[in-house]
Amino acid sequence: MTIKRIVDHVYMVPVGKVNVYLIETEQGLVLIDTGYEGSAPAILQAIRSIGREPSDLKTILLTHAHPDHAGSVGALKREVPKVRIYASEQDLAIVTEGEKQRSIKPAPGLMNHILFRILIRGEGCVEPAPVDGLLRHNERMEHAGGLQAIFTPGHSYGHFVFLLPTHGGVLFAGDAAANVSGLNVSIGYEHLQQGLQTLIMLGQLEFEIACFGHGKPIMKQASSCFRSKWPGSD
Repeated sequence: MTIKRIVDHVYMVPVGKVNVYLIETEQGLVLIDTGYEGSAPAILQAIRSIGREPSDLKTILLTHAHPDHAGSVGALKREVPKVRIYASEQDLAIVTEGEKQRSIKPAPGLMNHILFRILIRGEGCVEPAPVDGLLRHNERMEHAGGLQAIFTPGHSYGHFVFLLPTHGGVLFAGDAAANVSGLNVSIGYEHLQQGLQTLIMLGQLEFEIACFGHGKPIMKQASSCFRSKWPGSD
């Protein structure tokens, strides 16, 4: 497991086929997403590798509750009992009660259909964990380094992205988009047209860097890349 430093105090932690992110803030460590079930040991190792302790983890923010993003939230809560977990209202029952996932469909295109069949593991549940706070659209979370929560439904009805105001803006895009073989839509959606409108909206923001749940970061002029890919933002 190799940690990638994105910018000062921001780290990408690959856990299998998905990336999670650690951010060092004055309020403690913030973790964006938790990976599949079984990812907790790798995340705790990543925390130690940057000279911190698991107890320094103060906040977990979930972009959405799919098993590859929220699968280890329960395990991390057991390891760090005082960590505070934030999720969307739409995903609350999935996280807190282990409710069944809502179904999604593959995005258009043969490759998306192939990857969807390979990567999407049905509609499995995640291990429940208590949620301490609900994410609110456009809320600036002072308890989490000033990250701005932005409601971005489409891939999931409860999807949020997070925008860090430093370094010219760092967008944590979750599965709103992917950058596996170039910037593109996610491979699956609860509502495709809603997701496309979300991408147009994101292109109207300004951020230098974009980090994804799947794929490598865009390190320069990332918002311009969004606008070029989804020109409805003009």
